[in-house]
Amino acid sequence: MINSLFLSQSPVNYPSMKFAFIVWFTFFCLIVSAQITAIEEDFSSNKRAWFVDEESKIQNGIYVLTADEAGSQTTINFYLNEKADFEIAVDLTQKAGSDQSIFGLAWSSGLELYNAFLISAAGEYIIVNGSLDQLKAWKKTKAIAEGTNKLRIQRTTGKEIFFINDIKVDERKLAPLFGQWAGVLALNQVKLEIDNFYFKQEQASIKDDKNFSAFKKENLGDRVNSNQDDLGPIISTDGKTIYFARQNVAGNVGGDEDGEDIWYSSFEKGLWGFARNMGKPINSPSPDNLVAVGSDNNTMLFKLADGLAFRYRTNSGWSELERMDITVESESSHFVGSLSTDSRTLVFSAMTKGNLFYDSRREENDLYVSIRDSIGKWSSPINLGAAINTIGEESSPFLSPDGRTLYFASNGRPGYGDLDIYVAHRQNEGWMEWSEPLNLGPTINSPSFDAYYTIPAAGNFAYFVSYDGGYGKADIFQVKLSESVQHKPVVLVHGKVLNKKTNLPVGASIAFEDLATGQRAGEARSDPKTGAYQIVLPFGANYGFMAKSEGYFSVRENLNTTKMDKFKELDLDLLLVPIEVGETVKLNNVFFDAGLSTLQRESFGELNNLAAFMKHNPTIYIELAGHTDNKGTPEVLQKLSEDRIAAVKNFLEQRGVVGDRITGFGYGATRPVAPSDTEENSLKNRRVEFKIVKK
Repeated sequence: MINSLFLSQSPVNYPSMKFAFIVWFTFFCLIVSAQITAIEEDFSSNKRAWFVDEESKIQNGIYVLTADEAGSQTTINFYLNEKADFEIAVDLTQKAGSDQSIFGLAWSSGLELYNAFLISAAGEYIIVNGSLDQLKAWKKTKAIAEGTNKLRIQRTTGKEIFFINDIKVDERKLAPLFGQWAGVLALNQVKLEIDNFYFKQEQASIKDDKNFSAFKKENLGDRVNSNQDDLGPIISTDGKTIYFARQNVAGNVGGDEDGEDIWYSSFEKGLWGFARNMGKPINSPSPDNLVAVGSDNNTMLFKLADGLAFRYRTNSGWSELERMDITVESESSHFVGSLSTDSRTLVFSAMTKGNLFYDSRREENDLYVSIRDSIGKWSSPINLGAAINTIGEESSPFLSPDGRTLYFASNGRPGYGDLDIYVAHRQNEGWMEWSEPLNLGPTINSPSFDAYYTIPAAGNFAYFVSYDGGYGKADIFQVKLSESVQHKPVVLVHGKVLNKKTNLPVGASIAFEDLATGQRAGEARSDPKTGAYQIVLPFGANYGFMAKSEGYFSVRENLNTTKMDKFKELDLDLLLVPIEVGETVKLNNVFFDAGLSTLQRESFGELNNLAAFMKHNPTIYIELAGHTDNKGTPEVLQKLSEDRIAAVKNFLEQRGVVGDRITGFGYGATRPVAPSDTEENSLKNRRVEFKIVKK
């Protein structure tokens, strides 16, 4: 074919030869960038996860479909390029039923609308594009045999051609396509043997992330997985608890008729423990849709019939639902999302009129994002754009702890079967520019359903769902990740929020900010029963964070991550000082220029917090105390400490605190808390404190 292309061009002059080369090169590139995708299903196994139960099953390389009067179907999902030609076929043998039994091949169908090529033993066929409610345009044909009938459709050059046993029986103009699934329909009572399901289309090559090629996935085992669907895993940021949905089992609150409950398993002594139902109030007799778990492990987000709502840990369990002020008018039957580790961004999958290829006749979800502003208001959903969303299904998004790496499932681009898992990277601070999504490859993805990718803060393991072999239907798998595919490193900070005086746990909200910009970097909550909290911080900033609870002053801590380059886990308890006369509080995040009394910008968050505390408690009076290290003469250090206290007092007054409520003294280097023999100890001695003198 390439030779004939050259021969068709004139050899007379160089411009013509140059044109010939360009045409040939373009053609060659098209050939090498495309591939023939073929599904040739002989039912020797069930890699593509065809539906099976006691009535419909795979036996000796044949799929046996048994339908009652209500009918039945068996289908699979796979990528189909709606703009390209394709061929699809299947062999059907009626083993029981009557000449009124109706069955056939369906393709590119949705929830209620079908493309179908149906036959009956009475020697008739019908072609459907739309609803199955009215089947009137039946046609007689001698092509239908008494035994096996091969149904085949060719979609090519603006038309669809229909064959029965390789005899052309009909032709029509291209009809609308409604979805990505195909399979066999039985509209009434019949027993069918199905074999040699076939699909072929020229498609673009699969674009893999080659870094995943050496990995091996591992089923989490029967301690976690059941003989039913186990879906939607969410790994806690510390990697010690996995939450997931279990469908239609006796252990659900509503029994095996309960469509979905939330279960969990804990990782202890090198093993995942036996899964346990979370019980009430998390679960109910109806399906319960857990969308996300906060990075603090004390917050859960749920999808309700009419919106979204949070639950928080309490001393006795979990709080009542607290509504989230965001409206998502999704037409989809399911809702899947991911909450960022700073709890300020929600990425989710939905079908709305904002979908790029919205069509009310078909169900296909796009990925959206909603962002919470500084006053706590959530934005309207923002579509992630054409770099992510396709005419197919985009689902189960997971925003990794670095806030920039997005994993999601899609069947709208070339892949290995049903939904495949892809990865893309945010290119800037916005949400519309992404790297080209890459398929995680055949070691992760399979010919069947693969989705719900989730990673802990350490980034060393990934967890996801697959139908690719397991203990029942959908199972949860894990894969150990090498550094080459791990997200940008973060630091996991955990500990307890405690009463500084009694050392007892305190339920508190925890806020953290970038000290250089003053911008809120995220928030978390502590467990009121244990005081436990955890937060995840991206590298590259100097953070201040504090816990807040009524009746306490919040002691702020700081953590500088600018020089960190690998994942780190830190244990840090946060102490809350009860508001009592005589209590002294160190202001950890007050910084001055070296040898001067000029406040650095990183101090503003700490001092704004103190000003807010004073205004919220108008009867409190405080005494400031300034301290230095011993580098300098006593006279200079004394004067420096006094000037610094004056600067702090002036800052508070400018923020609306009445000056009479603030006194202060400088102590120079006379009251060290550590010997100034190292820079670390000198830093401890350079401090500003305040004492409550009147309440």
